[in-house]
Amino acid sequence: MTLTSDQLARLEAWGVVALAQVDDHPFAWWAMRDDTHVVVKAGDPGERHREALALRAFGVGATDVIEHDRDLGLLVTRRVLPGDDIRPLARQDDDAATREIALLAVDLHREQGTGSGLPPLRDIGAAFDAPHDDRLPRHLVDSARRVFNDLMAERTPRVVLHGDLQHLNVLNTGEGWRAIDPHGWVGDPAFEAAALLANPRGLVEGGDARGMDGRRLAERSGRRAEIYAEVTDYDVDRLRAWGLVGCVIAELWMLESHDLVHGAPLAVAQVLFDQGL
Repeated sequence: MTLTSDQLARLEAWGVVALAQVDDHPFAWWAMRDDTHVVVKAGDPGERHREALALRAFGVGATDVIEHDRDLGLLVTRRVLPGDDIRPLARQDDDAATREIALLAVDLHREQGTGSGLPPLRDIGAAFDAPHDDRLPRHLVDSARRVFNDLMAERTPRVVLHGDLQHLNVLNTGEGWRAIDPHGWVGDPAFEAAALLANPRGLVEGGDARGMDGRRLAERSGRRAEIYAEVTDYDVDRLRAWGLVGCVIAELWMLESHDLVHGAPLAVAQVLFDQGL
């Protein structure tokens, strides 16, 4: 992606200079503003606006918004440094990495702003109505839809949710961890575990669990849910239920946007289904 002349002019007005494309991220650039390392993000204006709203709502635990232009779809955030993600810790000690992500979720969910303008979590259910084919097993889609409807029928607290709190979006500050790239929803705080449970990164290189031993995958998926429940005091079965929903919806979104099935979330979904969901 190339920034438009209007976007470049706005960045210049903000004093943002020395842009360099982030590897493998067509909508992101490293940059500087005065003595501050920043990240510039462009792309869909609605997505950038939701990201800005969520980051501003989080009291602690997330990177800071420096500038935001809703009309231009331009967002500038503080760069997290040194900025390596949490995958190496997960490969060394998955329990420890899971605990850190759960603690970060607790931080994100306390001392929040209202999150006014963010969509309700119920809206993710629209994914079940999108066209899909037999690359997604019918029994998993039907089970996830049923579980989602059951979860939404219950009364729960409402918080601003990151919505994609998985290993790639948890970065090292040198003193702790910070979240980046939120999707931005408002709803059940237990949903925050879904991306972690749906994402086998840290267990296998690249995160592709399709060839992973089913017993080990089941053990790790269950262990992650147990640790998250210990840290947050949420019901472990509720976390697992959101994990199943998150796995299937992730694949539905991937199929709709890229016409492909990732495979790893489906492998986790099958494990959760086999455990009785």
